[in-house]
Amino acid sequence: MSLPARGFVVFLLSTQVVQDLTTDSEYSGRVEDLCENKICTLRIRNLRESDSAEYWFRFDTIQEGGSYIGIPGVTLSVTDPDLQLKVSRAYSDQAELKYAPKLPSVSVSPSAEIEEGSSVTLTCSSNVNPAANYTWYKKNVLIYSSEEHQIVFSSINSSDSGQYFCSAENELGRRTSENIFIDVKYAPKLPSVSMSPSAELEEGSSVTLTCSSDANPAAKYTWYKENQTVFQGVEGSYKFSSISSEDRGIYYCKSENQYGEINSTSLFVDVQCE
Repeated sequence: MSLPARGFVVFLLSTQVVQDLTTDSEYSGRVEDLCENKICTLRIRNLRESDSAEYWFRFDTIQEGGSYIGIPGVTLSVTDPDLQLKVSRAYSDQAELKYAPKLPSVSVSPSAEIEEGSSVTLTCSSNVNPAANYTWYKKNVLIYSSEEHQIVFSSINSSDSGQYFCSAENELGRRTSENIFIDVKYAPKLPSVSMSPSAELEEGSSVTLTCSSDANPAAKYTWYKENQTVFQGVEGSYKFSSISSEDRGIYYCKSENQYGEINSTSLFVDVQCE
């Protein structure tokens, strides 16, 4: 049966058959469907007792998934001789009510900045009937599959940062969502310190102390010599263009961002006199 782009269908209570009103001779010249501003109305003239039925609105789309029928429908009961009407909402599990998943949407809660150690929920939602099975991926690697449409990180870790997407699938089809990026913020990790050159240092030579720390957002660094600040900046390197014996001593650095700060272990700089 060829179906129009939109229209009403009826489930005849007497015959248990689904009919398209536009092709049913019993309704010829008596029905009119009006759609305006996304609101559709069915008008039936010369009401008959045989018009008792369940009525649904059907919408056909050229996109993947085909046509679908609005749920719930409306049940119309007509009785003689007074033509009394009884209208009620109808919920039906008829097979033409089944359809493949629509394009899933993904969301993250909370939607604000995500801090390491906090609880985070990813949700995959799709209009589908019958119910779908949901599969989650991180960078194209399957990480979770279930009838449940959510993933809950009870204590999210920095290693959980990355691109995620989900798919919804039932017996009628499968659809995949767009990507969502999870960016986990965290305080600096323990800094590592090094000196170059690492061999014996002579007065007048060029020497660089380097401090590096994993952090999100990026950390700023402070160098200390025996608890006195000698350098501060977004780069972790402190350079002596011509080191002297007065620069001999114990150094350490601090790495910090808005989520925390941490000091490195100590580094002894020994300068040999000429």
